[in-house]
Amino acid sequence: MKRLLLRAAAAALLGAVPAWAAATRVNEVVATKNLKEPTRVAVMTPPSYETEPSRRFPVLYFLHDAQGDEGVLWREKVADTLFEAMRAGNLPELLLVAPRGNGSWFVDSYNGASRYAAFLSEDLVPFIESRYRVLPDRASRAAAGISMGGYGAIRWGLARPDLFTAVAGLSPAVQQLDLAGVQALPFFIRPSLTRVFGRTGRANNLRANDLYDMLLSNPDLGARAPEVLVRCGTEDKYRLAEIAGFFSKYLDAMGVVHTVTLESGVHDWPYWRQAFPALARALGDRLAPKARALPGAAP
Repeated sequence: MKRLLLRAAAAALLGAVPAWAAATRVNEVVATKNLKEPTRVAVMTPPSYETEPSRRFPVLYFLHDAQGDEGVLWREKVADTLFEAMRAGNLPELLLVAPRGNGSWFVDSYNGASRYAAFLSEDLVPFIESRYRVLPDRASRAAAGISMGGYGAIRWGLARPDLFTAVAGLSPAVQQLDLAGVQALPFFIRPSLTRVFGRTGRANNLRANDLYDMLLSNPDLGARAPEVLVRCGTEDKYRLAEIAGFFSKYLDAMGVVHTVTLESGVHDWPYWRQAFPALARALGDRLAPKARALPGAAP
């Protein structure tokens, strides 16, 4: 019953998805010196991409959860929901770009073996902007993610405020990063963090990637940061709703424009399938509204 209600809520917000609706998916492989091997990236072009060849579109970069990969939005039919919402006019048309994270937490690892944050900004964004008809400016870029990817998207926005007008996290892992906190996490989560951020008190880069310290150590970042949007289920098993409430107060203190929405839901795909389209719509409304008003404008 709960799953049916969540699906009904998503349909009411963005329009029901008919059986024939299917999101486009282009599978790319992006070469990079920042990672050990080329990275797989899934791209969804919007409904008007082929029929309006002179039009350029905003971009939403999506970072997946720890159990997902670049194709998770397609498997969970969320991409179909977004595509049909764009076709129906309920969501501004945009390009969706989803890279494979490979357990990276979307940051540069402490040991230097993986420079995923560098890949995102130095390789992925230029690749997309050279290969697809997108609007190559801050006002036309947003990033969003789920759980691990929610942390990654918000961190990306704070590390590179010049790139994004808004960033968002759905059930984002926005707890403070310190070794004691990492060691207190469930045993099945700890290895993914220690592998990326370091294992000992002296050998780690936790502080450099802590969202709170990033803002505290850079006094003017709050004014330059992209708008931050957070949604989280109040029944989240990792108590992320409580952390999101604290994070909201911290963003207030740091002068970051933000919205935190707490609602019924847990840390799983039945909730995420319902909530992510709403989050995408909020981001779409912030992406280059003047450009969207001129669909026939020349590039």
